[in-house]
Order: sequence, then C-alpha cells, then structure tokens
Amino acid sequence: MYVEALCVRDPSRLLLTPDARYTENCQELPLGKGLWATCTGNLTYRLYMIDEETDRAGFFGLLTENGEACFMALRLQAEGGLISEAEALVARWGNPLWGPEGYTQPRPEMLQRVPVAERATRAEAIAIADSYFDGIEQDNGDIVPVHPDCIRIENGVQTTSNPERAGVGRLPVKAGLSSGFYSYIQEIRDRRYPVFDQEHGLILAIVVFEHPALVKSVVVQGFGELQLAPFTQKPSSAVIAEVFKIQSGQIRQIEAVLEFLPYGTKPGWN
Repeated sequence: MYVEALCVRDPSRLLLTPDARYTENCQELPLGKGLWATCTGNLTYRLYMIDEETDRAGFFGLLTENGEACFMALRLQAEGGLISEAEALVARWGNPLWGPEGYTQPRPEMLQRVPVAERATRAEAIAIADSYFDGIEQDNGDIVPVHPDCIRIENGVQTTSNPERAGVGRLPVKAGLSSGFYSYIQEIRDRRYPVFDQEHGLILAIVVFEHPALVKSVVVQGFGELQLAPFTQKPSSAVIAEVFKIQSGQIRQIEAVLEFLPYGTKPGWN
C-alpha cells in the first residue's frame, strides 16, 4: 500500500495514526513533501521484510524521481493496523556509489525461506549483524561470522568479490574487513536493528558511518598504499540501511542503501 501510494504521490491513501511521523534522510517532513512530491514511478526491484512480532516492516526498492532512478529503504511501524512511523532513506543520483542499471530483481537467496533448524533468534541475528559493524571499526573480519560466498551490494554496486573494481572491492567480505581499508571511518554510531524477518533470515540495520575526512590514504594488505576517493575528503555522515541474510549462524548476503549527509547528522529516531 505504501509504495503504491508513494508512486502516485497520494499520502491520503495511507491508513495513519493521528500522530504518525515521517522522516526522509533523517529529516522530519509532512507526508506529501520530499520524495512524496517527486516520485514518478516504481521499477521492478522490491524486497520486503515482515516482522510480525513487532508489527514492523522493511522495504528496499528502486523508484524513479523526476525521471531519474533512486534507491529507497523504508521502515514502517504499525499500531492497530495503522501506520504510526515511516522512516525513508533515499539515495539519489550523484551518489559516489551508484549502480541502478543492474538492480532489477532481488537475489534469489534474499527471497528464500530459511529452514527452521537454521534460523537465528532475534538476539542472535542482532549480535551477528552488530559484529559486522564492529569488524569495520576494528579492521578485523575474523570476528564476523560471514559465509565465504557472501556478496555485498551497495546502491546496486557489488563492492566485494568484484573483479571489475579496484583495490579492496576485489576482496571477499571477511578479507576486505581485515584489509585496513576502512580505517577512514571514525565510528559506526546510532546502530539500530528495527526489523527482523525470521522466516527469511533478514535483519534490517540502520546506522550512521562517521567520515571526519582526516585520512587521505590507507595501507591495504596486498595492495599497498591507496589514495582514498574524493568523497572521503570532506566531512560527512553516511546513513546506511543494511540488510543481512542470516542462516546457520552466518551472514550469507548483504545489501545496503546509503546516502551521504552532513557531518554529524542525527538519525531522527531513538
């Protein structure tokens, strides 16, 4: 319902609580503003997460805004069948990580149900996802239970195990986390894990990566000293919605929508 209403720019189609809140890229807006005023269509990529225990839902999709592709990650909270919270993260053209052309359908692994015996509890899934962010902060992939075949896709771009990318992008997830490349990230703060779809093994994380722009180059194992991309050379906060596929105690796949916002941006939610 939400996405269909968004694509025709008609929030009156939503069933809302009287005090419903909407944020877009961490800013509170009236429904009808922001992407609600500029969305021009819905493309084929749709990934849903349903958390029946908390009456929450998550969504990753590719939309069009004024004729240009944009990525949207969405968190919804329901109360008594009405939407009380809508949190959207919209990644728009101009983002340094940008690959909408290959973002057509969810990977089959993301849609498959996890056998009951291989499912994580909520606490286990949160701990596994949180270890991934700890691994980035500590430059240590050994503390992250990640499957060797895990692939990470960010804004439609495959950023691990990708022979077409330079440097650390060619490495698998675990090796990339241990490579030293991510030392330019000061901290990963305001970590939240609001949606857990146990049936499909999907946990949605929403976090903020702090980029203080204090590092110009990094020494990466196997690649030597690498100059960092221009976007790292100005202070920013990357707000990231990241979905982890958890099965048999391991991260099997990773998918993220991220946008670079002013340094120090607060998420807008507790």
